[in-house]
Amino acid sequence: MKANPTTTKERIVTVDIIRGIALMAILLANMVAFKTPVFQESSFVLQGNLLFEGTLNQIAEVLLNFFINGKFYPMFSLLFGLGFYIFYERLSEKGLNGKRYFIRRSIFLLVVGLLHLTFIWSGDILHTYAIAGLFLILFIQRSPKVILIWAIVLLISSAVMMSILLISYGAISLLDPEFQGTQQQLFEQAMVVFSTGTYTEVLEFRIFNEVLYMIFNLVFAIPNVLGLFLIGLYLGKKGMFHNISGSIASWKKVRIHTFWSGGLLTFLFGFLLYGGLNTPYWLSYALAHTVNTVAGPLLMLFYVSSIVVALQKNDRVERFLPIASFGRMALTNYIAQSLICACLFYGFGFGLFGKVGAGTGIGIAFIIIIFQIIISHYWLKKYTQGPLEALWRRWTYSK
Repeated sequence: MKANPTTTKERIVTVDIIRGIALMAILLANMVAFKTPVFQESSFVLQGNLLFEGTLNQIAEVLLNFFINGKFYPMFSLLFGLGFYIFYERLSEKGLNGKRYFIRRSIFLLVVGLLHLTFIWSGDILHTYAIAGLFLILFIQRSPKVILIWAIVLLISSAVMMSILLISYGAISLLDPEFQGTQQQLFEQAMVVFSTGTYTEVLEFRIFNEVLYMIFNLVFAIPNVLGLFLIGLYLGKKGMFHNISGSIASWKKVRIHTFWSGGLLTFLFGFLLYGGLNTPYWLSYALAHTVNTVAGPLLMLFYVSSIVVALQKNDRVERFLPIASFGRMALTNYIAQSLICACLFYGFGFGLFGKVGAGTGIGIAFIIIIFQIIISHYWLKKYTQGPLEALWRRWTYSK
């Protein structure tokens, strides 16, 4: 039997809406990395200083930390794991080799991710997804219970690794003033290169100071991402997206328990991050982000379950169809966001790097999001897929 891409009628619209919402929030979170040198800001982190001052910026930063950062890349990751299950099962039902097609699909994503990482923006997540996604093949025949246990173990392990890494980094910086001075110089160099440099200068700086760091970071990122993928695979195997109406009681239980657990841990995260403990800031920062590696996925599940339950009432799905279109073109829109932001912030474009606070950054993100929702909505009225999605599927299903 011939393998074909998922048709419009086969799509789960609720999943597209959730993916669209996740992509919006990811841009809000990524805006910090687009407009400031987050890879080199260790001197500010360790001292507890804010790069931008002002009430609006501080309020925006607090809101991002509490409700966005660490909560929506898990949502996107969960949907990737769910998408793997849907993709594999649909091909298996046709008597086709789902593993073979998924590997082809992952290779395309890896190539796009590495090109994105190298030539556009250092914060790429696609190459991590492509590599971590290959491990999903090992779990496709496992029971939901085993998958859930592995997900929990991987997420807890990644939290422990995050804690060790951040505490070690802070201790080294504290004990080695020369290292801290080097980081400060790197920060200042990044500010100059990104705000005034040519494309070649920006590319050279990123490759040697950021891209290599991201490749090294795969050792720590893959366990976390794979754990989130497995949550999506678990939900897929339990049929909680294929039969939402029949699973609504389960979704409501998820909503209740992730609200109180994720809420409490998020409060603890904020308490630690904003000086609740009388400890050096670098230690509070490390502990806070360790807590957030667990709080983020829990609050993400609260968001997902709340959206799923809310969309079951009346005609609410129809009201969110433009966001569903935005989510259906997630790959195209994700890469487009990086291209737009690179032109806005880097020296070879408008040179806004280092000149925009958190409040203004949120405003810019919303303008980009609204623009992309409109484009996506009208594009899918004429075509069945986004341009990169069409290339992705052509590669996946070609002979």
